[in-house]
Amino acid sequence: MATIVSRKQKDGTLRHTATVRLKRNGKVFHCESRTFHKKAAAKAWALEREQSLRENPEHAVRPSSALPIGKMIDLYIEEKQTVEPLGRSKLQHLLLLRKLPIAECMAFELDAPRLISHIRSRRVSGTGPSTVLNDLIWLRVIYRYARAAWGIPLSMEAIGDATELCRAERLVARSRKRKRRLKREEIERICERFLSLGHRKSSPPMYLIFWFAIYSCRRQSEIMSMRLSDYDQDRGLWLVRNIKNPGGSQGNHQWMHITHALLPVINAAIEDADLVTRRKTMQDDRLFPFDPKTIGSYWTRHMQILGIENLHFHDLRHEGCSRLAEDGLSIPDIQRVSLHESWSSLQIYVNRDVRSQSLIRPEFEPADLSAHAKKCTLEDAVREHHTIRPKPNTV
Repeated sequence: MATIVSRKQKDGTLRHTATVRLKRNGKVFHCESRTFHKKAAAKAWALEREQSLRENPEHAVRPSSALPIGKMIDLYIEEKQTVEPLGRSKLQHLLLLRKLPIAECMAFELDAPRLISHIRSRRVSGTGPSTVLNDLIWLRVIYRYARAAWGIPLSMEAIGDATELCRAERLVARSRKRKRRLKREEIERICERFLSLGHRKSSPPMYLIFWFAIYSCRRQSEIMSMRLSDYDQDRGLWLVRNIKNPGGSQGNHQWMHITHALLPVINAAIEDADLVTRRKTMQDDRLFPFDPKTIGSYWTRHMQILGIENLHFHDLRHEGCSRLAEDGLSIPDIQRVSLHESWSSLQIYVNRDVRSQSLIRPEFEPADLSAHAKKCTLEDAVREHHTIRPKPNTV
């Protein structure tokens, strides 16, 4: 039997979706739907399709439409990755969805009650509203892709209805704008901690990376991919490759303006003896030849050691953009550094705090590195002296 569902659009007009389902042994083995402006047209199409499928039942057997959601996710990832690698956050969320019970549901059997039940169970387990909202977003993406790319006649009505109710019940919500700024005391403790790691050759130069992240307003992955060959010292520009973008990051290269505050950090990183050795050994042209995941692990670990809560590495990008605004730069000048395409996207990262303008902000000091190096050398010499056993006196 066919069903007709009418929904009012934002402009007040009605859309009528006709859905034809066929069952065999109590299980749905064929489902397709179409949306019309007039209800009469929807009914006529449904009657015509039912009659056609009765006369030609072989047309109703569509193995491609009898896919579980998990299998559709696998196919989607496989096809998308062959063209351009998926973003890390998107890929991780799709793989997470793949492991959840809803992945076992047949794609054409997904209805609003089952989807709402999934959202409720996720919230009860402690998952936040913005994370759960991504479940609905990526399911919608998968369904649209399946309809267009694979010709599977899946209905979007269930996802739309479930999203509408979940928003009304506040089961899902957009992520809140972060307003985390670094305090002076936090900066001093972080710098002191990272400077204490400077003499360990196997460790990333977190002190340099910390200030580079603030002054460049760059993301963690972008910092670890910046090449020395892309640095135009004469013009004060650096080409940042594959910048994150809703339209795709691959090939999205842009020139970043080098500020006066960032220049000393760059020079210190270029001349750092350990980094020079590492670049030569690895034959790596990057300014910081480390894996972004390594930097993320170091950051998380040392924030826990310092007892600094709710401070993400990405907050350094917020800090940098906010500092540029506090220093009186115009929106276009800030965008030359942050490389945001619009003020609406940049606005998320500018968290001006009037009180912070009245304080003297700690800044990067190359002298800290040289003084720390001398201190480490002296400490190492003293430690080595105490470990040498004195020769016994001989008569």
